[in-house]
Amino acid sequence: MFLLVDVSVSMAGAPIEALNRALPEMKRVMQSDPTVGEIVRIALVTFSDEARTVIPLADLAHTDIPEVLIEGGTNFAAGLRGVRTAIEAGLGALPRGTPVYRPVVFFMSDGAHQAREDWGPALHQLRDPHWRFRPEVVSFGFNDAPDDALRQIATKFAFRARDADPATQVRDIMNALIGSIITTSAGFRHPARPGGGLHLETPPDHFTQLPPLTV
Repeated sequence: MFLLVDVSVSMAGAPIEALNRALPEMKRVMQSDPTVGEIVRIALVTFSDEARTVIPLADLAHTDIPEVLIEGGTNFAAGLRGVRTAIEAGLGALPRGTPVYRPVVFFMSDGAHQAREDWGPALHQLRDPHWRFRPEVVSFGFNDAPDDALRQIATKFAFRARDADPATQVRDIMNALIGSIITTSAGFRHPARPGGGLHLETPPDHFTQLPPLTV
């Protein structure tokens, strides 16, 4: 699982503080249930004007959690390129013969793309059907994130957080990701059970699921 998180200036204050509180909680969840760490590897990629792999793909239970800092503007293209690089590096570094499930990218942003470059080509490269590590993409938006962009980025699900307070919205999104990690890993531990694969904990009183794009 690859967390792709907007750290532009609009995330300053309560939103980034909520994110920095949630990441150690995610680590504690992994530590409290070691079997989750046997299944799930997590990476954190942040983006603003550029993308940074803050936490390379790892068992989060045994990883130091750095403080995530605010940077510059919002460039979706940089983030999408950055997470593709992180996927290629992370999965490519696994020991030979390691069984790998299809990766999932959780995209989170509070605003619209601001850079001059078109982010469409970077999205196309991330979702290239010929790429062996092509991920599922789940998008979460809040505050000023445009619904159309969230729907376009997602391959699986797109959600808008419903609370009016940005800090609460970030907290709810991170809680949803923690719930997804737990339920998804449980499904992979018991592959004979029906409905295995990606599961999302998105309470309807906290999130609005956006309708899929139609052609």
